[in-house]
Amino acid sequence: MHKIILFAIILIFSQPTLASLQKCVDDAGMFHYYTHIMPPECQNKTTVEMNEHGVVIRTHAAENKPDIAKTAKNKIDAQQQVEEKRRDAVLLNTYTSEEEIDWVLGRNVEPIELAISGIEMRLNIAKNQLRILKQQADEAEKSGNPTLASIQQDMIPVKRNVTQLENELIKNHARISSLKEKFATDRKRFQTLKGQKL
Repeated sequence: MHKIILFAIILIFSQPTLASLQKCVDDAGMFHYYTHIMPPECQNKTTVEMNEHGVVIRTHAAENKPDIAKTAKNKIDAQQQVEEKRRDAVLLNTYTSEEEIDWVLGRNVEPIELAISGIEMRLNIAKNQLRILKQQADEAEKSGNPTLASIQQDMIPVKRNVTQLENELIKNHARISSLKEKFATDRKRFQTLKGQKL
């Protein structure tokens, strides 16, 4: 008799247990059912666990996991605000008026403009040299003069010099434009900050 009871108990507990049915509702209002593997639509959603008769056994509240992208953006925004406040403080501590900003801009632009004048003079000389060499080369080519090859060799460094000087001019004009843009931004921000203090 004991053997029969023991066999019955072993038989009951050795039966495979059915996994409970889980259900969730996605953002679009669609129901998703699963037993073992949670579908992606149910991630961070409240799920309901049901027995084999469809009766709710328990409810699992959604996990409020921090939004990593949002957290990173908030951190960047906070850093930008700190940096902006620092720049504002520097601006107010550096200048006392808009006229002073204009004066400092002039002081920064003046040496670059002087450099541009010097480059333009050297460029005119180099271009003139190149023009003369080209004329000599044309004449030598027409007359069959053997000095043509020598003249063409002389033109190489002069051409290189012209190109370098033209590039220097472009860079210096870009520096002036950049400075003017920066100081215009500073001037506008200075006006705003002074207006806020009034």
